[in-house]
Amino acid sequence: MIARALTVFLKEARDALRDRRTALMVLAASVIAGPLILVLMAQFVSGLEDRALTRKVRMAGAEHAPALVNFLSRADVEIEKAPPDYAERVKAGSLDAVIVVPADFHERWLAHEEARVELVYDDSRTESSPAIRQSERLLDAFNRETAFLRLLARGVSPSLNKTVKVERVNTATPRQRGAAILMIIPMFAIMATVLGGMTVAIDATAGERERGSLEPLLANPVSTLAFALGKWLAAWASAALVAAVTLAGFVLAAELYAERKLPSLLQFGVPEYARYLAVLVPLAALTAALEMLISTYGRSYREAQTYVSYLSTVVAFVPLVVMFSGGREAAWQAWVPVLGQLVALQRILRGDGLSAFDALVPAAIAMALALAAVAAVARLLRDERIVFGRS
Repeated sequence: MIARALTVFLKEARDALRDRRTALMVLAASVIAGPLILVLMAQFVSGLEDRALTRKVRMAGAEHAPALVNFLSRADVEIEKAPPDYAERVKAGSLDAVIVVPADFHERWLAHEEARVELVYDDSRTESSPAIRQSERLLDAFNRETAFLRLLARGVSPSLNKTVKVERVNTATPRQRGAAILMIIPMFAIMATVLGGMTVAIDATAGERERGSLEPLLANPVSTLAFALGKWLAAWASAALVAAVTLAGFVLAAELYAERKLPSLLQFGVPEYARYLAVLVPLAALTAALEMLISTYGRSYREAQTYVSYLSTVVAFVPLVVMFSGGREAAWQAWVPVLGQLVALQRILRGDGLSAFDALVPAAIAMALALAAVAAVARLLRDERIVFGRS
């Protein structure tokens, strides 16, 4: 039976390679789309970091706050005069944040009265956040220095105003922080296994049924299980290949550009590539088998595409749930298809240790479900309604 299944596999592989336009479209989308987004994200994040390192503030009415100007100068902060139409420019996005000082600031500050300033910004623009945070930190530091000096002038120890000293210890490594930003790599890797085998799985089942070639194919002295295995191996190989090419694109993008822009946040090289493939190949087996099972019920190629799109929607929804739910990792997640693989991929990207449990349990679950789906396809191929029903 193995030899006959391999014969079916070769036949399906040849059929898939004949459809060069679809194959090139899938491969091009896999090679270009994900890595291009990675490069753009690296450019965006590095731009934010560069802005955060730039010590510059824009002020309107700086002449009304000589003490504040002196403090900023001592902190090596460049002060740039804001234009008269600063509010419109902030709203348009050409300015990030502007400190507005009223005319009575210095008099009120000298009189130890509440002296107010305005910080004008637009927090709907992500690129403005470094400048906003920097302006807020500098104004807070000026407040603390003023309070410190006023307490000293009155002979009061400033330590009385601070009963608890907080020392922050961040246990996250730069790579772990970067993994939270670069969730795109596990998301694209998982979707590659879904999209990579979709065309082959649909064509090998609903496509054969629509063309009327399924009946003569099953008339050969080959068991339906051998047919199902052969078709599944072809879809599995296609899904695994697309996943491998997609990840190779990420490795190239990271090596040539992204890692230079984010050297401390992103590390995705050949070792990570190999571990990702080890996690994704069993998942590709599962997605290919499920796509075949779903497509077997389709009376036409288009109808099967509609059915399979539900599966891709569910798979794509899992990373989004993990991203926005804020849930913590738990051992039970390894037993859930797709979720177990996603957790393993995240651990690899974060640089955390990947235990045998984290790697083997999702793979075993995926392969068991894949074989069950293939067996179900073999049973369906013995059903006359599936083989002869095209309307």
